[in-house]
Amino acid sequence: AGQLLRSRGIKASSVCVAFASELERSHETCELALASMAGHEQETWSSERIRREWKLNERHYGCVQGRFKNDPDLVKEYGEETLVQWRRSLHGKPPPMDTSHPYYLPPPAPLTESLADCQRRVVSCWEESISNALFDEEDLPVPPDERTIMVVA
Repeated sequence: AGQLLRSRGIKASSVCVAFASELERSHETCELALASMAGHEQETWSSERIRREWKLNERHYGCVQGRFKNDPDLVKEYGEETLVQWRRSLHGKPPPMDTSHPYYLPPPAPLTESLADCQRRVVSCWEESISNALFDEEDLPVPPDERTIMVVA
């Protein structure tokens, strides 16, 4: 992505701010894109320009967060049809996790969410943070997670 942006004339030095989710791989991808945009001028970018935004995180799968979607125990526990409905429908969502879950995060992190919930969360991030930065900053890359961007596409 960074090479493509550089080939189109967008330089890392012109990027005032970039947004990434709180997921480490999202932040690393953003760093890689900025470094690639900089090419041989590596001093022209800084990871300090990257803003982490929890609202860009992947969809939250509640009590099944962290489990593989094709885990035989998961299929046995909830049934294939229910799992497909949770993953593919706009409003289906797994049961919420509780505070003892290993992936529990305190509010404002959700306890579970549907694709519609995820969509509202990402759109609110756009409206509250990213769109404002478009008018305050010059260039603004947003390397979201593919599953997150899927809900607003």
